[in-house]
Amino acid sequence: MPSKRDVLPIQSGAQGDPSRGERGFTLLEMLVVLVIMGFVTALLIGRGPPRSARLDLRNAAREIASAMREAHAAALYRGQEVAFVVAPQAGLYQISGQAAHALKLDSISPLTPSRFVFYPDGSARGSVIALFSGPYRMTIGVNWLTGAVEAHGG
Repeated sequence: MPSKRDVLPIQSGAQGDPSRGERGFTLLEMLVVLVIMGFVTALLIGRGPPRSARLDLRNAAREIASAMREAHAAALYRGQEVAFVVAPQAGLYQISGQAAHALKLDSISPLTPSRFVFYPDGSARGSVIALFSGPYRMTIGVNWLTGAVEAHGG
């Protein structure tokens, strides 16, 4: 059994402790870690958000269908014909009497301009627009009797 003489007093890490400098991180070490984290964050933010061809297609189809519904509502409200034109070569669509809007898709079919006309009685005339983005495809058409805009696929 050890005697009282053999037991050393416990020191609180104050003066004279050789391991005192090994207990934490230095300011320089912390700064190096922060700089590395900053570079990694800048690289991740610089890449931008992940993109999806399917999501781009759905967003474009929603945008076009919404604009077509706006044209239908305008025809009913004004009591006069309202045209909706898609110009794929120029990458634009437009409601008569308004500014043109850009399309952001790989491909639109048909490649010739498509014209939809919405009448004040609720009916409509037009064909089908096919939108492509990567391997995905959506179609947007108009019911001739009711003027309802319908989007399918994606």
